[in-house]
Amino acid sequence: MSVRLILNDRAIARGQVGDLPDLPPAVAIVYPKEGGPFEVERVRTRTERWFGRGRPCYVVDLSDHRRRANVTKTPLTCKDGGHRFQATVDVGFRVHDPVTVVARNVRDALAVVYGYLTDRIRLCAARFAITEAMAAQLAINQELDREILLPEGIAIYYCKVQMEPDAAAAQYIRDLEEARRRARLDVHQHEAKLGRARSEEEIEDLRAAARRRREAEERAALAGGTLDFERLIREHLARHPGETSEAIAHLVQLRAGEATQHELRDQRHAEMVKYLIERGVVREVDLPGLRQGVLGPSAAGTGVSGVLERPDAGTAPSFGSGVVPQLPDYSASAPVSAQAGGAVQWGGGSAAAASAPPSGLIPVYLVLDISTESSGCLTDLQNMLRSVQTALANSPDVAAAVRLSVITYADGADVVLPLTQVSWRTGVPSLAVAPGCRYRPALKRLLQLVPLETERLKEQVPRVLRPVVFFLAVGEAEDDTEWPAAHAELMAHTYHPHLVACGIGRGRARAVQRLASRPELGVVAVDGADTAQSVVQFSVLVQQTLLHLGRSALAGRMELRLDCPQGLRPVAGE
Repeated sequence: MSVRLILNDRAIARGQVGDLPDLPPAVAIVYPKEGGPFEVERVRTRTERWFGRGRPCYVVDLSDHRRRANVTKTPLTCKDGGHRFQATVDVGFRVHDPVTVVARNVRDALAVVYGYLTDRIRLCAARFAITEAMAAQLAINQELDREILLPEGIAIYYCKVQMEPDAAAAQYIRDLEEARRRARLDVHQHEAKLGRARSEEEIEDLRAAARRRREAEERAALAGGTLDFERLIREHLARHPGETSEAIAHLVQLRAGEATQHELRDQRHAEMVKYLIERGVVREVDLPGLRQGVLGPSAAGTGVSGVLERPDAGTAPSFGSGVVPQLPDYSASAPVSAQAGGAVQWGGGSAAAASAPPSGLIPVYLVLDISTESSGCLTDLQNMLRSVQTALANSPDVAAAVRLSVITYADGADVVLPLTQVSWRTGVPSLAVAPGCRYRPALKRLLQLVPLETERLKEQVPRVLRPVVFFLAVGEAEDDTEWPAAHAELMAHTYHPHLVACGIGRGRARAVQRLASRPELGVVAVDGADTAQSVVQFSVLVQQTLLHLGRSALAGRMELRLDCPQGLRPVAGE
């Protein structure tokens, strides 16, 4: 499709203009002049018109033209460069300078008009996002809302552009909006679920509080008297009156069991007294004293008085030494009591077979680096804790003299195992890598724990030996200028510990020398050693030292000695 503005392809005689087909009502006659510019026909005299009929001329269309077209060949890329607009142009134009049209030989007006408009539209579209089609349309229409004179002699007197995303961009916008709607809906649904969850939690809290209140009231009511089986049966019968027969059956069974126990106890007592009399240990006259000193006053219904007392029994006579012997109860029902240090004593007998409590107690702290640089040996650190537990649990005498605590540090410090006596039932803490590597929090935590826990142990045992700290440094300290002050404060305390420092990794010797409380208590991994293997060697060092410390504590003395395994070396003397 095209719009011809020059109606004749070549210059024709002026008199032939009327023969041109579809001649519009408004035309301009343009005459070429030799050696000069073109000349446009104006009002002439009759003679001039007569003699001008043979002059060659061009006929230029001066009428208004309206066209509507879609911009398809020129890509209208949006601001992000990945999506495109599509535009529909409604344009009106006319010739304002017929001489320029002829001089430039403008044959198709649409090429000139659309070329100008698409260039303007493309520049405007590049300033807007694909979701801002209406804003782009408003901007281009404001720019084109005027008469535009083109250098080709054409005037654009009307132009309206409709902008919208193309098919791909429109689908993208629909998907984006759908995603936003779903996100908003998810937010509302999440808030609704939170509200329901909070409501359910509040209701459950009210129910739990009411349940605890009722249980407290029941305990308070039951605390008013002695709680025995007979009272329990009565309480059950009061709550469940329909189960009277079952309650009576239970009560009968209880009475029968008590009677059987009394009979068995009386029989054992009688047999024991008979045995003592037969062996000449006890005389018949000594029976009242035996009853009072050995068996104790008889309780009602036990039947003991009928066996040991005589009608003529007076004051309890003493044995030859003047002291009533305390005989052990050899019955199978003798009570068992736990003694200090895990020893067990049967009935009223002696605890000579039980292990004696340690003469000294020693607190030990494992301070482990879980910074990012220890990620490659975290499994080995976990295995180290299990190995330490195994070593102490397999040596219960040593474990009784040692109290172990585990502290981990990275950017901060955490107590993952409080000070405890290690056994097979001790839970091994789980380790996880954390960012950062600062020594100061670990040293400050030791400064808080060591004095407090030492004082507590001194209240429990007569002697507490100086604490020992095993400090493992894998990462390079980020607070190298801060931690020495905390270290000095810890070492200056009355209960300052022996600090054993072990460095794993390159360049840790200097930090170990500064951390160790004495030069001989600092060790580092040998050059080129694998980090995981060095942790294994550190585990061996800790186990050996703990066992030696525990055995020395059992003897009431303090012997801290380091035997470096292969893979570790002392830093003293460097």
